[in-house]
Amino acid sequence: MTLPGEAQRELPGFGPSSAQAAKLCRHLPRPSVSGRAGRLIRRKAADFWLNLLFRLSRHNPNFPVRTKPFFFWFTWNFADLMREATLCNARRLLPPGSTKIDHLVLARAIIGNFYDFICDVGRSVGQSRKQMLERIEATEGQENYFAARAPRRGAIVVTAHMGSFEVGMASLRRHESKLHVVFRRDAYGKFEQTRSMLRKRLGVNEVCVDDGLGVWVRLRDALRNDEVVLVQGDRVMPGQRGRKMRFMGGHMMLPTGPAKLALASGAPIVPIFSIRRPEGAVRLFVEPPIWVASDDEVDRALEQFARTLERYLRRYPDQWLMIRRAWCEDTPLVSDDLTAKQ
Repeated sequence: MTLPGEAQRELPGFGPSSAQAAKLCRHLPRPSVSGRAGRLIRRKAADFWLNLLFRLSRHNPNFPVRTKPFFFWFTWNFADLMREATLCNARRLLPPGSTKIDHLVLARAIIGNFYDFICDVGRSVGQSRKQMLERIEATEGQENYFAARAPRRGAIVVTAHMGSFEVGMASLRRHESKLHVVFRRDAYGKFEQTRSMLRKRLGVNEVCVDDGLGVWVRLRDALRNDEVVLVQGDRVMPGQRGRKMRFMGGHMMLPTGPAKLALASGAPIVPIFSIRRPEGAVRLFVEPPIWVASDDEVDRALEQFARTLERYLRRYPDQWLMIRRAWCEDTPLVSDDLTAKQ
């Protein structure tokens, strides 16, 4: 498998080689439970592991390293939807000519990085903001952020499900006294409770899209008050509007909310990506701001963000923590411009 630039390296998943990846997954036993009982067992098992991971990641730094092989075994065998979705995405993330083994290695690396992300959340709860900031190795393009903030019209930071999201928020809090993060409540209560606790410690205001259209009015007003809104722009959450965009040889639904919010408030969109290094450090990348001055520029803004996101996914495909089918060609699609349903 050949990847461009810095990504031309062995992907930091569970195992070190493609051959070992194929051999291990070929011989792992498949679960026999199915149906409602199987889903209940998997949900209870996932809740148990989340509780354990958060608790021990906070107090025992070596625990995540020792348990990662078992986490992968459990996920690969029992989280059927995650396994199949990750393999499906891997086929589209890699260039034409990639093999099934290449897809397998990338899928394994994504699941491995997803495990690291979960442990990061648990570990960060026990860290001060200063300790979290010490994990930042470098910030590239910081001048782009200062240029976007110069007019004092607020800013809409749009990121993706990549790297260490919480470390990126800690970095923004160095410069912003009022930061609002747009999110959707997670189905797993323990994860939601831990994430909320961490954001509260960072001084970040949570804004849940589940609370209805009034959320966007409050965000518009916050931006007009020169505050900053942080939103993930690589997935249309239930209740959000989305538009089908050309993406890496196929099409992907991207949320229109950030562009519409920029139009309503006059605030720029600032794409920022947080990338986790193999040794655990974090590198932040800040892209030039995207301005939306009229309705005609909404599609242009979406197109510009899509091309930017595409560039990062080509460079760091294993960092994209998308564990559901992301391409329209692989999922049922109602229309080119729709509201996502539960």
